[in-house]
Parts: sequence; C-alpha cells; structure tokens
Amino acid sequence: MEFINGTIKILYIKQYGDYLPIGCLTDNSFSETADMLDTTVRTNKNGWSSSIPVGQSYSIDFSGLVTSDISSDTIITFQALRDIKRQRQLLEWRVSDGNGNDDYGQAYIKSISDSATIDEFVSFSGSLVGQGEPKNTFDELFYGYKDRVLADGGTFEAERCVKEYIEKII
Repeated sequence: MEFINGTIKILYIKQYGDYLPIGCLTDNSFSETADMLDTTVRTNKNGWSSSIPVGQSYSIDFSGLVTSDISSDTIITFQALRDIKRQRQLLEWRVSDGNGNDDYGQAYIKSISDSATIDEFVSFSGSLVGQGEPKNTFDELFYGYKDRVLADGGTFEAERCVKEYIEKII
C-alpha cells in the first residue's frame, strides 16, 4: 500500500485551452455533502430518526501564496482567480494525484481573499462550488468498460480484476 503525497495532489484550472496549476498552492481540499430528507418508516422506534439523500454537492477549498505576477502562461495567478470570480465564469478544474487518477469537473469561484501580515508573504484562500457531478478518470474507464460489456450481451463477473487492471494502466 502506498500513500499519496499532498505535494503532488495539485489543483489545476483550465485557462485558454490548457490546465494550469494554481500558483504557489499550499493547500487544497475536496468536500462532498448530501442534502437529507427526513423520513418515517415502521422501523423507527424509541426516537430514532431516518432519512434519505435527495441532492448532492461538492466544494473545493484552496490556499496559497500571492506572487508578484499579474498574469502568467504557466500558472493561475491570484489576480487571474480574482478576475474569474468577478466575471462569474464557469471554470473547468482538475485535481491530479500524480498517478493518472484525476478528479475533474466544473465550478464557480464562491470566494477569494488575501491576507497580508507584516514581515510575512501575502497569502490567499478561495473556494470553488461544483456544478453538476464531479468526474474521476478511474470511474470513467471502469464504468465505461462495464457498460460496454453489458451492452454487448456479456456478463460482468471479474470486477476486482478489471479494477486492478485499470489501476495498473493509469
């Protein structure tokens, strides 16, 4: 078993046709939530409640250090992030784990801020709110293969073997 190093799990944003990393990124996190609808079933006894998920959403929080660059061909600068937020642009994002198993999707910038402390580098933080379902390279390959086998009239019994094979090729 290997662990993923946070240094290589990088948030990229697509700008002018290319995915560029957010410049001087120090932290990024991905969070999913489900909206729950309270339900009542016959098995509810002794005050226990039940619920079912009815809607899902996700967000990506990030932070980093502000560079003196206003724009760049190699990174997404703080200024570029602020412009994307102010223009209310739907953006395409990708989080790479360095092993080819990327998460990706679309989002809006919900918030962006910077902080300047005396004798320290200026830092920034922001939050993306996802639009639609996030995608994953591994899942896309696995479920695409499974759907194709079943559509062709085949059976799908070796799920673990297929998953191990896909893991090796990505």
